[in-house]
Order: sequence, then C-alpha cells, then structure tokens
Amino acid sequence: MASITTILGTDSVSSSRIVLNNNFNAINTQLGEFAALLDTTAQTLSLTGEVKGGALRINNTTIDTFVVDATSITASVEATFEAKVTLEKALIQNIAGNNTPVTTLPATGDYNAATYIMDATVFTATVTLNNAEAGQEITFISEGGTISFDAASFNTATVVSLNNGGTITCKFDGTIFHIISAMNATVTY
Repeated sequence: MASITTILGTDSVSSSRIVLNNNFNAINTQLGEFAALLDTTAQTLSLTGEVKGGALRINNTTIDTFVVDATSITASVEATFEAKVTLEKALIQNIAGNNTPVTTLPATGDYNAATYIMDATVFTATVTLNNAEAGQEITFISEGGTISFDAASFNTATVVSLNNGGTITCKFDGTIFHIISAMNATVTY
C-alpha cells in the first residue's frame, strides 16, 4: 500500500509541496501496480498468486455460469477437462424425470440424463434409440413390463429386450450403442 505522509495544520503550503508531490508519486506508483494487474479496457485481471475469498460467482449477465461457495461448486455450462479427473467421493448421476418413468426418449444428441426409467405401458412398440453423443454412457430401466429395442441400435446384437425391472447400460461410440451390462434382460448376439 502506498505510504502517504500527513500534512499538519501548522505546515505551510510552500514547504509541503515536496510532501504533496511525494504523496502523489506514491499513489501513482500504487495505481501503476494495480493497472499492471487489471486491464479495464479488456476487462481482465491477471494474477500469479492466490485468490482468496468466501465465494466465487461468475455470471454472464444471464445465468450464474460458475459458483463456488463453502459447500459446493456448481457449473451451469458444459465443462471440458483436458486432464484426468480424480473423484475422492461418490459419483452421483442424474435420473431423467426425477425417478418418474419417462414416456418419451430424447431426440438425437439430447440425452441429458445418465439413466432413463422407461414406462413399459407406453413403450409397447419396438423402441429405436436415437443417437447419443460419442462417449456417452446411458442406462435404460424397464418399469411395468417388457420393453423391446430395435437390435439395429446396438453393435452386433440381434435381440435386446428388458423384462420388468430389467436394466441395460450402454455406451454410444458416435455411430452405435455398445452394451456394457444387462440384468433381467434378453440380449442375443
């Protein structure tokens, strides 16, 4: 912080000019240090040390895109990690419809849940899966009866169906789904 010398009431203006100039120089130097970190034109802050605070909120004027507080981190936009990710606690994935069986499946590329509980009383015809995103893993669960899938949705499968309560987990490779696991299901190759 800039070191400022106080001018006393008994000081004369002429003798205080050097003190005033030194004070302005100290303030100017301090402002130069701030200006080196904060570019107001580009609206950027460049730091090499730590940033400490009780919370961090990044907002793009529409939504809070990234929020960190004492208990959680919430990212409201897609994130790309270009290095490995280590989780030291549980990975909790979402279920479409908050555990309520779905009556439709998403359009191509719109799978936004890890698990879809499917209402077998609605999915009575053979289900053809729309494409997911390359690398996406999805679990389908049948509730209320048997659900048959179009085997053409799956790599090398000829029959894929889920009995009541059956599950199938698969990964989409960009072209077709690969079955990772199946329980209470019929899968024929």
